[in-house]
Amino acid sequence: MPRPKPKVRIGMIQAAEEIRFRCDKPFRLMTLDGQEQGTGRADVEYRVEKIESTPAHIRWAVRLAIRETEEEARQFQAEEKLQTKLWRQGLTLPLNHQLIDNREYWIVTGPFATHDQAQDFCRSYEPAGEAVVVKEIVSPAAGVLRCGDQRFVAGLRIEPQDPTAILSLADVTVGIEFHWQHKRTQQLPGCLEIRFNTSGALLAINELDIESYLVSVNSSEMTAENPMELLKAQTVAARSTILATMGKHHYDEPFHLCSDDHCQCYHGIANVSSASQQAAAATEGETLLFNNRVCDARYAKICGGVMEDYEHVWDQRRIPYLVSGVDGEAPIAADLREESDAKAYIDSTPDVYCNTLKYKISSSLPYNTRELFRWRVTFTREQLEALIKSKLGEDFGKLVDLEPGERGRSGRLKWLDVIGSHKTIRVGKELAIRRILSESHLYSACFYIERDRAESGTVLRFHLIGAGWGHGVGLCQVGATVMAQQGFTYRRILQHYYRNSTLQKLY
Repeated sequence: MPRPKPKVRIGMIQAAEEIRFRCDKPFRLMTLDGQEQGTGRADVEYRVEKIESTPAHIRWAVRLAIRETEEEARQFQAEEKLQTKLWRQGLTLPLNHQLIDNREYWIVTGPFATHDQAQDFCRSYEPAGEAVVVKEIVSPAAGVLRCGDQRFVAGLRIEPQDPTAILSLADVTVGIEFHWQHKRTQQLPGCLEIRFNTSGALLAINELDIESYLVSVNSSEMTAENPMELLKAQTVAARSTILATMGKHHYDEPFHLCSDDHCQCYHGIANVSSASQQAAAATEGETLLFNNRVCDARYAKICGGVMEDYEHVWDQRRIPYLVSGVDGEAPIAADLREESDAKAYIDSTPDVYCNTLKYKISSSLPYNTRELFRWRVTFTREQLEALIKSKLGEDFGKLVDLEPGERGRSGRLKWLDVIGSHKTIRVGKELAIRRILSESHLYSACFYIERDRAESGTVLRFHLIGAGWGHGVGLCQVGATVMAQQGFTYRRILQHYYRNSTLQKLY
């Protein structure tokens, strides 16, 4: 008898005034508490419209740290001078006579009267980038919406009568905040739920079993033309990631993960192929664990040669399976915390798996990897000044210089000082740095700075010379692709990137 598979809830549209969908088979219109309120016809477009809504009542707080156990959290509280409280975030998932428990403790301070006040506190807190604004939902959003001639309080579910039915959801945004952002219609298995987000806008959630989800993720994150062992490794990493992060990445909304780069790319059935199905079937239920907890198996496009420690990119805690190391077998330097070492490494082309100047990627990838192993971006001083001001929302005066701060072992900056004529602003961590130095996101925070100066010493142009694309923690998708091309199994690939983890079949 087949083991039951967990259900997952994926946020497809996170804010809209109306949502359009159709189904290729008849379906039932259900209330959120499971009552049938109507039916729908096959191959007819339906619109769900907001009639009225009230936003959630939110209080703003600031998260100072995350700890796995209550004992560790209490210890942080005892050492922190601020008044704090504990939130327990995450969920438990009963699974085949065992309990998957991904819950953790957030140490938070507040509340703050406004989001801006909470954000100001974060910018003053040291170390830079450690404090994060979070929402405390006092009361959820409420409202009434309409689908056809039916009205629904709080939300509705579209449940196909045939489990093989496919739902078409219009205007799903793909590549949010990246230069390729666009909207498309996604074809989805499972059922669709439409309800209100915390702001009172409509959101659309695709609910489906985890393996149907993963068949899409493994070929949405990569492509179905990638080597089979790479697709298997990507599937295991994605399965581990969703089980480890359900209830945490989107703690304030009624879905587990979103469908875009913020969580994991999920494009419905568009990219599903026999290869992606084979990769999911061959690894069904296989999950990475460490100390009997599911691993948060982070991954990024191309590490640039050295993977980064989790603690240097996100909250300051050591994750034993997300540690720095060389993306290859050659005995080369793997500690780039010194500015001179980082610069020398970025200027080199080391023998590592993700060196696409050395290794040709034979499979089809949705980006040009040759330009991402090493890269260079140039701004005039005026361009960069305007860009940073627009991103920070602060007037620091004239941009005088950028001063790199501490680096992680991969050479990625943990913080960066923006030196203005009025004041200096410290920006951290990795993602915040990348956001202020690009209209979307700078390729990575592993870069050094060169300057063209006028005779007076004023900077005319900034040149950012860097390595890699993404945060560099965990699996390097390009490096893993090369490993698969060289004949490594998915198990060996996973051991390389998640070095202290074990592989276990959970269902």
